[in-house]
Amino acid sequence: MAYIRKQGQSWRAQITRKGFPTQTKSFKTNMAARAWARKIEYEMDTGSFVVTEEDRSHNLDYIIDQLIFSFERFGEIIAAPKLTQLNQMKKYFGSLSVHDLTVEDILEFAAMRRKTIKPSTLQQQIYYLSQAIRNSRIKMEEDVVAIAKEELTRKRKIAGSKTRRRRLYPGEYELLIDGAKQKFHQPWIIHAIDIAIESAMRQGEIHALKRQDIDFKRSTIQLLRKDAREEGGKRLCVIPLLAGVREAFLRAQNYFGTRDNLFHVKTSSAIGDTFAKLTKYVGIEDLRFHDLRHEALWRLIRIKKMRVEEAIIISGHSSIDQLLDYVNLSYEDLSDFI
Repeated sequence: MAYIRKQGQSWRAQITRKGFPTQTKSFKTNMAARAWARKIEYEMDTGSFVVTEEDRSHNLDYIIDQLIFSFERFGEIIAAPKLTQLNQMKKYFGSLSVHDLTVEDILEFAAMRRKTIKPSTLQQQIYYLSQAIRNSRIKMEEDVVAIAKEELTRKRKIAGSKTRRRRLYPGEYELLIDGAKQKFHQPWIIHAIDIAIESAMRQGEIHALKRQDIDFKRSTIQLLRKDAREEGGKRLCVIPLLAGVREAFLRAQNYFGTRDNLFHVKTSSAIGDTFAKLTKYVGIEDLRFHDLRHEALWRLIRIKKMRVEEAIIISGHSSIDQLLDYVNLSYEDLSDFI
């Protein structure tokens, strides 16, 4: 079935039919779009419709698939939120040729997405589109993604992520633990919360923990951390097994059992998703699992009096400025020095 719709100054035709790849193309007039749609549908009806690999190589759905493959071929796992956003663009743009992609096409997509997502998320998705096109190595007459991005920036429809200042408020930790113990049927999240608060480890780092990564004799934890400079995008790090972290691991021994992977959930995003459900269940607003990392680093520096140059070894930040964004010291925190 053919769908014709106006996008800015152009008309976009899309044909969706079972057994055939989605066909999409943009035209200057409605008449031209309908004529092309009738021609393609006739070819599909008569069995003369053929799509070669060379034809598909310029289609946006194929280009996005190739970006995904470029990570998977080296065993790199694409984070679930990024994969979701890539698949959304595949569905929206379909087989539209990258050479037919216009600024108006991107602005229409952005207008549709802004109805349900924040400016920072849209900026990320536009970046993924640009990344896919760059990965294809196809030369375009003009960089329509960059032009669209400039317009969206001017209109303040996209923006970088805002620095979060959220930590645990008094009584929230007890609410979370009591809620998980009593009625919320995911008790394992308690251990993930405790490890996050005591270690300042990221969600993905906690999920990836294996039994052999924890050395109780040497008091160390071995983990892989993101580093764009390293092959595979990660580097092996060793951080100290702090007393609070050791206690959290020991409390979780019955849950961990003898399995190699400490947490049984399939993906790291399951930790954040379960935490979000728990906060909703106990009535806590605007608290994310990653905010526990802010809480942990604040405690290390403010309560345990750890020096910044020591805390950065635990946090894994590449600069002190990044670490200070997480610590979020306020004037109240400096009252002891007044």
